[in-house]
Amino acid sequence: MLGMPERKYGKTYLREWREYRGLSLRRLADRLELDGPDETFSHTSIARIEKGLQPYSQPILEAIAAALDVSVTDLLSVDPTKEGEVVDLMRLIDDKNRAVAIRMLKALTGTDG
Repeated sequence: MLGMPERKYGKTYLREWREYRGLSLRRLADRLELDGPDETFSHTSIARIEKGLQPYSQPILEAIAAALDVSVTDLLSVDPTKEGEVVDLMRLIDDKNRAVAIRMLKALTGTDG
């Protein structure tokens, strides 16, 4: 019986971030800015990366992360359906208020001791 090909490459949260941002594969591909005017990356390639069927390079990850307004680290390790709003809000906090926000979060989670 033919099924989905097996994931061959590492897990990313690319699909989750793309959907969290409300973008289709095509719209994300249109947003990518890669080095060189002839450099393009198709929506099909993005879908294959999302499924773990195609490798990705650092420049591709950086372009996708920029198009999704997340860091490469977030793209690889943060599920926005669980942590996205917190990650987005923390990015908006300036350095002066970051320590206060962290203290508040620690107090709310009981990890402030």
